[in-house]
Amino acid sequence: MNAEELPGESPHVDEEEVWIWKNGLVVRTKSQIEVLTKKVEIFNCSIEKIDSRSGYLKDMLDLNTELTGYFSSITDNDSVNARDLFDFLTLCFCEYDHFFRNNQDQIFLKKEEKNILLPIAHDIVFNDIKSLLDFITNNTISYS
Repeated sequence: MNAEELPGESPHVDEEEVWIWKNGLVVRTKSQIEVLTKKVEIFNCSIEKIDSRSGYLKDMLDLNTELTGYFSSITDNDSVNARDLFDFLTLCFCEYDHFFRNNQDQIFLKKEEKNILLPIAHDIVFNDIKSLLDFITNNTISYS
C-alpha cells in the first residue's frame, strides 16, 4: 500500500481509463438508442398503415412519441446520464408491459395487430429496451 491509499478505499483508477470507459459507454449507448429509435419509427409507420381506430393504438403512438422525443434529446447531447436513461427505460418497459397486458385480448382479435404489430413491439421491448437496460446495469456498477 502506498501513502496515497487508505485502508478500505478502492484502488486508484486511472483518469484516462475512466474517460475511455465513459466515452465508450456513451458511444455504445447512443448507437443502441439510434437502432431503437429506427425500430420505433418503423413500428409507428406500421400502426398508421393498419389504420385502426383502436384507442389503445393511439396510446401506443403517444408512448412511442415520448420515447423518440426523449431519445432525440439524448443523442443531441455530448453525454448521456446513465441513471436518467435507466430510469426512463425502466418506466417505458413497465408501460409497454402494462399496455400489452391490458390490451392483449383486443390485440389478439385482430389479425394485422397480432401478426404485424405484436412481433415488432415484442422486439422493441424485450430485445432492445431490455438489452439497453442490461447494458447499462452491467457497465455502470463499478464506476460512478
